[in-house]
Order: sequence, then C-alpha cells, then structure tokens
Amino acid sequence: MAEKNRHIIYLRVIATVFVVLIHASTGFLYRVDTNSFDWNYANWINAATRCSVPLFVVISGALLLQKDENIWDFYKKRLPKLLFPFLFWTIVYLIYYFYRYTNFENLSSEKIWAITQDKLLHGANAHLWYLYMIIGLYLTIPFLRKILVQCSIKEIEWFLLLWLLSMFVSNRAFYSIMPKFDLTFFSGYIGYLVLGHYLTIKSFHWNKLIAPLGYIIITTVTAMGTCILNEKATSLNTLLYNYVFPNTAIAAVFLFLSLQPYCLKVSTIPRWITIVDKYSFGIYLSHIIPLNFLHPFFSRHADTVWVIPLASISTIVVSVFLTFILRKLPYGRYISG
Repeated sequence: MAEKNRHIIYLRVIATVFVVLIHASTGFLYRVDTNSFDWNYANWINAATRCSVPLFVVISGALLLQKDENIWDFYKKRLPKLLFPFLFWTIVYLIYYFYRYTNFENLSSEKIWAITQDKLLHGANAHLWYLYMIIGLYLTIPFLRKILVQCSIKEIEWFLLLWLLSMFVSNRAFYSIMPKFDLTFFSGYIGYLVLGHYLTIKSFHWNKLIAPLGYIIITTVTAMGTCILNEKATSLNTLLYNYVFPNTAIAAVFLFLSLQPYCLKVSTIPRWITIVDKYSFGIYLSHIIPLNFLHPFFSRHADTVWVIPLASISTIVVSVFLTFILRKLPYGRYISG
C-alpha cells in the first residue's frame, strides 16, 4: 500500500505541474508558425504534458473503483469535496471575469445576468470545465464499480479497446470516414476511470525501460504530428492535443507505468513533492489568477525559453500559498480544494 501511495503521489504532482505548463505555454501556439522557436517550444511542451487531466482521472479510477461503499456513503463522503470548491471558485472566477475583462459599471443588469448565467452553466473560467466533468464521473463510480467487479481482466481490456475505437467514431475530424455507431457507453472520460482500475489490477512484466521509452516516442509523435498538421494551417489544429484521443491515453499509460519501478525504490519523498501533492487540487483551481499576472511579468524580462518554466514554477508557489491561506480561514478547507 505504501508503494501504491507513493506512486499516486508522484503521478498527482506530475499531473498538477503538467496542467500549469500547458496553460503557461499554450498562448504561444495560437499564432501558428511551425518554423518559429516559440511555437515549436510550446508545441513540444504541450505534446509532453497533454496527459495531465487524463492522469487525474486515472488516479480517481485507481483509488476509487476498488472501494466497497454503497452509493449514499460514496456520494456523502466525496461529492461535497467537489461541490463546495466548485461553488466557491465559480464565484471567485466570476468576480475575476467582471473585474479583468469587462467595464462592469457600464454593463446593464440584463447583461450582467446573462454573463453570470452563462458562466454558472458552462464554467466561470475555461479550466473549470474539469469540475463539471469530474462531478459527472463521480456520480457514475458506484455503478461502474458494480460492473467492473463482475468483469475479468480480459473483459476490461475489451472495454478499453472499444473505448479507443469510440475516440475515432465520436471525433468530428473523422466524421466523413467513420460509421455512425453509437458507442456512447464506451466514450469520454469514463474510459480513464476504467483504465486507472485496470492498471492497478493488471501485472505488467515489462523491461523497465519500455514504458519511459514509449512515453518519449508518443510525445515525439504528438509533437511532430501537430507540427505537420499545422504547416499550412491558419488556425491551430489541436487534434493530437485532444484529452480523449489514443495518443494521449497511451501517453498516460506509459507515464503511469514508468513511475512504478521508481516508486518501489523510493524510501523518502522530497518535501516539495508532498507539498504540491497536498495542495494539488487547490493549485489546479487557483493557478489561473497568479499565472495571468506572472506570465506577462516574465515575458517582459526574459526570453520564451525561460518564461514558461519560470511562470509555471512561480505560479505553483503562489497557488500553494493561496491554498494554504484559504485553508487557515474558517471553513476554508471545505472550499479551497
């Protein structure tokens, strides 16, 4: 169990850092120029880190699909940990949106209500889409667990194969060449829950170099493929950045397996790793605000090669501090994430 906990800790920290790196680098991609250093640098970072959100869901599957809890106990214990931060950060980002992106005093009450309604329904900030997705997944977990308990490893592998197929069937890029089969049951982020469960019950007797090498190969394919797709593009083609696409799923698998041999050898976890792990959800929820201030600051004083790592590291530090302060406030631990 200790080895598994170490494994999960490192995966969670990597996923958290990857999310911040994505948001610190993506802005350089929208001006498509596959010959420029800035674009290629950001492209390679995105290629390496797009398995971030999938890893979060894989971790949920690995931790929760083996627990034997009734539906009410599961919901009562876990949904408040998502719903309270969801409500709090929705309000924070709604206020932040009005402050940063509008002339609030010039808005009519009808316009304010329309914006508020849209933000409440679809996300007060772009990255909060994750909360809408993960809350939906948590609602399925008690039912999904009952199905998986009855499945053999081979049957789970068939599910995952159909899930990979659904990534093409449901992708608009392949609409003209794929039959319109209804693979809804196998589609979306639910596959990452099943994948996380599968990776914890399946034994892999591979050479320890295969998984890290596979991750490097997938990263290379994603980066070079995205470059090729955008050579003549006028707007960014993000097909291979898709969170629910085979290359991203395979990268998540390889990264998950890469860490297992390492975690078996680790006796102590560095302090900074435990801190980022402890505040990972809060970092995810809060990081956009400090990043929006720190990224422009570093852009004025450093080259792109330094801007992305410096902005990412400083954003994580500030986000840890913000989450720490929030948790010290009355009831803050319920809303901070």
